[in-house]
Amino acid sequence: MSWWLLVTLGIALVIAEVFIGAFIVLWFGFGAVIAGLLTLLIPDLNAGIQLLLAALIGAVLLYFFRDRCIAGENASQEALHTFSRTTGELHVTETGVLTVFANGTFWQIGNPDDIAPQHRTPGTTLEIREFRNNKAYVSISG
Repeated sequence: MSWWLLVTLGIALVIAEVFIGAFIVLWFGFGAVIAGLLTLLIPDLNAGIQLLLAALIGAVLLYFFRDRCIAGENASQEALHTFSRTTGELHVTETGVLTVFANGTFWQIGNPDDIAPQHRTPGTTLEIREFRNNKAYVSISG
C-alpha cells in the first residue's frame, strides 16, 4: 500500500471525527497518518504491517491522550427540580405493576405499598413527591 493512501485515509478519519464527535476516530486517523509517513521512510512495509501499525499507534494515542484532551466539566447535569412536585394518573400494567403517567411518560412507582388497595384503580390522580432512580414516589392526591 502506498504511503499517500494511508495519509489520505488518516486525513479522512480526522475529518470524519468532526461529524461524529466521539473523539475516538481522531486518534486512529493520526495513527494512519503516522503509519503513512513511516511507510514513506521504510517503503518495503507490506499492507498488513502498515494497517497493524496504524491501528496500534491509534490505540496507544487514544489510551494516552483522549482523557487529557476532553474537559471533565464539559457537560452539566440537568437539575431534577423540574421533574418534582407534580401530579399524574395511575395506570396498572397487564402484569399488575403500578405506573404513573406524568411529564409525558410512564414512570414505575417506587413506593407501591403506600397506595391503599381501594386507591389502585386506573385513572386515580396521584401526587408525585419526587423522582429518584427513574422511579416516581407518590402519594394520593387530595
